[in-house]
Amino acid sequence: MTELTTAQPDAGEKPGYHVGWVIPPFFHELPVDADDAEEAAERLHETVQKALPGGTDDERLRMFVTYAAMLDDLRGAGAVYAGFCNLDMNGRPSTANVAVYRMPLHDVTSEDALTEALTALRRTYPDDDVRVSSLPCGKGEAKAVVRIGDAPFTLAPEASPTGQPLEVPRGQIQVYVPLPSDADMLVFELSTPCMEDWDFYAELFATIVRTLDWATEEEAEMAAALSAAQPVQEAAPDPAVVQELYAHSSRVLDGLAVHGRMDEGNAVSAVTCADCWSRGLRSACTARHQWQIDDVEDALLAAAVGRLDETFQGRGWLKLSGTPGRSASLAADGGSGHRVSATVIPGRRRLVVEVVAPCTRTVHGPGDFAFG
Repeated sequence: MTELTTAQPDAGEKPGYHVGWVIPPFFHELPVDADDAEEAAERLHETVQKALPGGTDDERLRMFVTYAAMLDDLRGAGAVYAGFCNLDMNGRPSTANVAVYRMPLHDVTSEDALTEALTALRRTYPDDDVRVSSLPCGKGEAKAVVRIGDAPFTLAPEASPTGQPLEVPRGQIQVYVPLPSDADMLVFELSTPCMEDWDFYAELFATIVRTLDWATEEEAEMAAALSAAQPVQEAAPDPAVVQELYAHSSRVLDGLAVHGRMDEGNAVSAVTCADCWSRGLRSACTARHQWQIDDVEDALLAAAVGRLDETFQGRGWLKLSGTPGRSASLAADGGSGHRVSATVIPGRRRLVVEVVAPCTRTVHGPGDFAFG
């Protein structure tokens, strides 16, 4: 998780906030937080390889040049997050960019900042749809200014398929959300040149901004003692995430290599991961598949946990914790991927398994930047 703080240098006046939002897992993050040009280039090269695993060298070069040219503008505009998706829409390539900017507020309240943003946007973009809207934000609602309009751009010759400068039509949505500290405003922005997919991206972006959540330092401290992923009421997990959970659960079952009754305790739920929960954030950021195996002798279950532990570590999973014959907790991708835990309930002839998908929230909290 990246970190960013809304705390003021003179923290006695205004509270600091942990701020987070959920980005779909198919977005590729751009290195707007890189310390220097060399690091940014290395990370962008890795991102392009992941985004175009089957692409040609020319295709990857064009993508690299396109996003390398964007990085300076993003950083200069105060971007704290930027990412893009590279999708296949029934055989047709489609892409969109999402960026989040931080704008410091000086000697102005959140309410006045909204009014000023509304006036300025209507003056600058008289033909666009500019309005005030309400967004669900974690534990309540927030007022925001929304702009929907056109933002054409010129593609540089080295990034253009024709080798010549190319003007590209582009649709854009911006959402301006002041934080309650009266210190900062976040600007969420979606841009896409794929206007035939506009409805899809507009709905996707609306989902992203509705995941905005924040908590004060005090709320985060009160929540820090809770370490388990918490279920979120009235939230449905993403179907693609659920499908991955089932696939991992199937691998866990194969690794356990034990048979028993499995007709109880099977549930998939949207959850807030332990890290986000400890920061006071309460909206869903991932999903969990919980299931159990019953009516098996404790000794057989203990052996099954040992097999699972050995098998998954052999596949490169990271051992997080565990007690021999009682429990095992492991994570894929060096700790950043799916997490699996299996626990024997002594005397109950029961093994409880949890498979948790990676957190998809970008979290900003005390540690990286001093706002104000």
